[in-house]
Amino acid sequence: MAESTGLFNNLRFKITLYILIGAIVFSGVIIAVTSSFLGDTLQKSLEEQGRIIAGSIAELAAEKLIEEDVVGLKKILEKYRYYLSNEYILIVDADYGVVSDTYNGQLPVELAPGPQSNAVYANYDFSSGEAYSVTPNNVQGEEVYDITYPIKDGLLGFVRVGLRKSFVDEQINRTLLYIGAVIAIGTLIIILVALAVITVQVTRPVIKLTEAANEISMGNFNTPIEVKAKNELQVLAVAIDRMKESLKTSLTRLKTKSTIGRF
Repeated sequence: MAESTGLFNNLRFKITLYILIGAIVFSGVIIAVTSSFLGDTLQKSLEEQGRIIAGSIAELAAEKLIEEDVVGLKKILEKYRYYLSNEYILIVDADYGVVSDTYNGQLPVELAPGPQSNAVYANYDFSSGEAYSVTPNNVQGEEVYDITYPIKDGLLGFVRVGLRKSFVDEQINRTLLYIGAVIAIGTLIIILVALAVITVQVTRPVIKLTEAANEISMGNFNTPIEVKAKNELQVLAVAIDRMKESLKTSLTRLKTKSTIGRF
């Protein structure tokens, strides 16, 4: 019988370990690339959604601002406030005063009128060719993408829409979790298939050849060497079989010479 080897010297264990390490590295690269790509894509998608919402509100709010219809402005905000990604919506007049908002007048400090908040409108660059601007913001501990959209080129005021960054993060995490699960299942299947192939094509033939070599070393030259693997192990089996026959022939000759020498 072949001598047993330790776990870390076991061929199947080594190959399984290499496959697992390769899968982990590959998964890490895939997840990193996917995370970066999804982050950019979802952020742009979220910004586009915010632009559409802000543009729609700006179009509807223009007439209400001229008429000073606060109730009408409130109804417009109620229509859009419950989008999953929306943190807040503000309608600001030409003097940078908030005339309607989704906080029912209880504006957070970060959005309350003041030098910092007013600068968002005062520094709006109409010459950039962009219909809106996007700036990172933090409101009550929530990271948001703040979209500022002018109403009639800023002559009547602005619409500000705050979109939750966590919405993008949740989408990324959900997608990465799905990808990770697929990779994990795929890796498990690959390992099981690889182990089955290794067992049939490598491990069993190696064990048979080892046992045959041990029998030959103990002088049992009638040991059959049967390896059906169609690879290098088949070549090795043929070589061992030739060696066995050569040793058998050599020993027979030595015995013959020894017998003749006695007489």
